[in-house]
Amino acid sequence: MDFIQSTTPSQRKSPSESTKEQQEQVLSNRTTLLTLPPELQTKIFSHLAVSWGKSTIQEVLRTCKQLYKVALPISVSVFRNTINQTNGQGPCSTARNLQFLRYLLVSKPWLAKDVRTVVFGRISSRDGEVKNHGEASITDEEIAIYQQHIELILGQLPSGYTKRWGAEWVEDLRRGTSDAQAALILLACPNIHTLLYEMPDRPRHFTQLLSLVHNLAEISPSLRTPDYSKMIIPLSNLQDVFHETLDYDRGYSEFGMESPEFFAFPRLRYYECNLAHIWSAVVGKFERLPRRSSSVEEIILHASYINKDTLDGMLGACKALRKFEFSHFRLDRELGAPCLMMPRDIMDAILPHASTFESLWLNMEESWDKEWKWIGCPERLYMGMGLRQMCMLKKLEIGMQALTGMLGWDPETRNPAAPKMPLRMKGAPKIADCLPESLECLKIHDCGMPILDQAAELIRVIEQGHSFRRLTYIGLLFNGWKMDRDIDFPQARKLTCSASHVCLDIGFREELHYLCDLGETIEGQEGDLNITSRIYAPHVRKAYRETRGQPDLMLWSDPDLYEE
Repeated sequence: MDFIQSTTPSQRKSPSESTKEQQEQVLSNRTTLLTLPPELQTKIFSHLAVSWGKSTIQEVLRTCKQLYKVALPISVSVFRNTINQTNGQGPCSTARNLQFLRYLLVSKPWLAKDVRTVVFGRISSRDGEVKNHGEASITDEEIAIYQQHIELILGQLPSGYTKRWGAEWVEDLRRGTSDAQAALILLACPNIHTLLYEMPDRPRHFTQLLSLVHNLAEISPSLRTPDYSKMIIPLSNLQDVFHETLDYDRGYSEFGMESPEFFAFPRLRYYECNLAHIWSAVVGKFERLPRRSSSVEEIILHASYINKDTLDGMLGACKALRKFEFSHFRLDRELGAPCLMMPRDIMDAILPHASTFESLWLNMEESWDKEWKWIGCPERLYMGMGLRQMCMLKKLEIGMQALTGMLGWDPETRNPAAPKMPLRMKGAPKIADCLPESLECLKIHDCGMPILDQAAELIRVIEQGHSFRRLTYIGLLFNGWKMDRDIDFPQARKLTCSASHVCLDIGFREELHYLCDLGETIEGQEGDLNITSRIYAPHVRKAYRETRGQPDLMLWSDPDLYEE
């Protein structure tokens, strides 16, 4: 016989009591920040440590012991020592460097391994560039700890030079130079992935440290001793380097000394420089880079002036280059710089990477005659048929002359005595003949009306359905200030494409847009605005790059972008 359990009226719960119990059960099952696994807490807190703007990770440290333990390593993951302004240029604080060194090497040395991103303003070997703002002077105890770190690394090399260097380094730490301090920060933090910095002022220890890493990383396997695997190589985990200047008189004059060193770093993937400028005395450093030895996959050079040998050395050192961006800018003073490379030189340099190369962005300042030494080799004024061999190329953004050998107007010149550049080069291949079948996106800037016939021919080939089946975007960007909008614009708009998978985009741009693409600063509410800087204006840079190549769209000049 089955029995049914019953309850007395006194044992029954009221509806309000049942609801309250259910609410308590729901609350007890609800996930909160404190109940999340440490791995998820770490991922959440990592978004609070930023290299630009206001970091809020310090506020988490003041909440409770549990979150303090998780957030403490993240609180040192980004070290930024720059002035907070969008126009770029400014010294880093020696006081802030000193404070960070004390914290990492004296107070909590176990945290040095957690530093991932370092951002420096202008470091210097000069005394007293930035006052310490009341900070106590460096103590003998601190010097002893710093000296121990320096000797630990330099002592791996049996050389009198490194011993002398170590003594000079310690002395400059006593003097309080930001150059010595910055070099020690890089030396002491083994897991730095990203390094952003402004061009140093007469660097000593900073550049010597780069050279040291280069030499240690470049030791041939056949020459390595059994103890080599135990050697401590500073910056061996560095993957991303960006450095810049806004000195339009000299350019990045340290480029030829610093850049070749970085290309020897074992894990570097991304390299970028603003105003890279090569001068004759340091050209050889690039040429001595071992071929196919570097792990660098992406190179971006804004507003730069380099020669063919430099380009060959830089790109030739890469094992598998995937992306290259270059915009030319003629400096006010050339400082004895050798002849600038031409479009065919760039083609020759990237061609060995045809099996990996995916993206090329090239702006050779086609409104100006660059006084290339093209007499006797006019074919070097355009990329040529080698472009068709780039079997992995997906995205191509390039000027009309570099692609077709044609100009839409007579370029301006600073030297009237120089040979006049022709508007059309004989023998240059048509667009439809030189593009690779792998291409998905084609943008041609600095366009003039002569481009229309070749563009129409390319579209006819696509409409037939036998070639360029992956090509889904074609953009033609005309320089509006060079043309008659009332006549030329309607004529350009007649160009159409019936292929449903292709977006045909035609437009004009103003001169300001043109100058931005070359890497020039533009005027803003707070002075000159550096739109390519990852140090001083990454929010402006992001907006600019999202609209680059779009006609008459000037989002990056929005005043609201000055707000953090």
